Amino acid sequence: MNKINYLRKVWTEKYEAKDLAAAAKIGEVLLDEHWHNENIHAKGYANDLFNLACVYDELGDLERAAELYSDSANRLVGENLSGSERLQYSMRINSLATTLIRLGVKEPALFMLGSVAAGLHSEDKNNPLYADALYNLGNASAETGFKKEAIRYHLDALKIRENEGHIEDIIHSLHSLAFIYEAMDDYGEAISYAETAMSYAVTDDHGYARAVNYLASLYEGALKYEKAFPLYDRVLEIAEKEVGREHSAYLNVALRRANLLALLDRHEEALSAHEEIRVVFARVSGKKHIFYANCLRGMAMLHKTLNHPDEAEALILEAMKIRRNIFEDITLDITFLIRLHLQESNPTKALEALIYALMCSGSDSPSFPELLNILVEVFSKTEMPDTMGFLDSMEVLNDKEKLRPIIAKWTEWEEKE
Repeated sequence: MNKINYLRKVWTEKYEAKDLAAAAKIGEVLLDEHWHNENIHAKGYANDLFNLACVYDELGDLERAAELYSDSANRLVGENLSGSERLQYSMRINSLATTLIRLGVKEPALFMLGSVAAGLHSEDKNNPLYADALYNLGNASAETGFKKEAIRYHLDALKIRENEGHIEDIIHSLHSLAFIYEAMDDYGEAISYAETAMSYAVTDDHGYARAVNYLASLYEGALKYEKAFPLYDRVLEIAEKEVGREHSAYLNVALRRANLLALLDRHEEALSAHEEIRVVFARVSGKKHIFYANCLRGMAMLHKTLNHPDEAEALILEAMKIRRNIFEDITLDITFLIRLHLQESNPTKALEALIYALMCSGSDSPSFPELLNILVEVFSKTEMPDTMGFLDSMEVLNDKEKLRPIIAKWTEWEEKE
């Protein structure tokens, strides 16, 4: 066995074992060996280029993947390509184009995919590879804003795939059509395609939960909460069996279900669901994570709805502190706090919350006008009689002596564990 064949053997072992980092290193050595032996014009070199490109693609190094996809395709360019070689060339250009789309280079990729589709159509318009080319062309067209064209390409791909009977590909096409209509805010069409995809999905298939989850999200987007809710329950059943209740996939869906309970006005149940998620997440990832802060904010909103202002304030303050410590935006939390205090007819505390927002961002922050408008807007809708007294209190913003104790209070709150 010569060195090139040995390296290919080792590369195959590493790739099949999903040791991608090792496969990439061995692949680079293999390419160097081709150059060292002046073997770069052999057909095997083009295949090795393509295989290594696939590795970098999976590793997320898209620039290197695109470079190698391009080189592997260029090695096949010629006037006398056989049918199988033309097919290989199309597949490599297709891989290059889809990688370019992921890199944000959309227009050239769209042109490449169009050329691939045209070439495959001339070979055999019922070829599954032609359907794949149309599918990729549809995705690229949607990415570049040509949604009507994207729909046409996906429908053509779907027709071929239905004739072939490959269920997974059919579902991908149906979901791509649903994605486009969802982006166009046409939830009726999006739901129709997603429901059709569900009719193809097999309950014990790995992608079944994703199909159910997506349909649930469409029902929710269309405000059909009663239809969405049982689907989220089904997704959670599957996720619990596959990954357990402490996995992020389970917790993300559980949080969406909890939020949906609130939209269904089942506030006590929603609060209980949020609390269960919070406890699990605190155990799994600790209390300094953005997801934990989101749980707290959801619970605060529910306590506000249930007229538990003290509990709501404590939770939103805890969420704010987490976001501040991990340098996340606190605008939504501080806005909630202002609204809460104004609802409780406490303009002084609402103003203190605004001052804290200014401490964090400054009056030149993009969020400052929004916060100030919310403060005035929400106050104007309350039934507090002393409107002028409240507006006069806004002068505190220009009074350093009055600001000092408020700032000291917030500083002490920030430092307190």
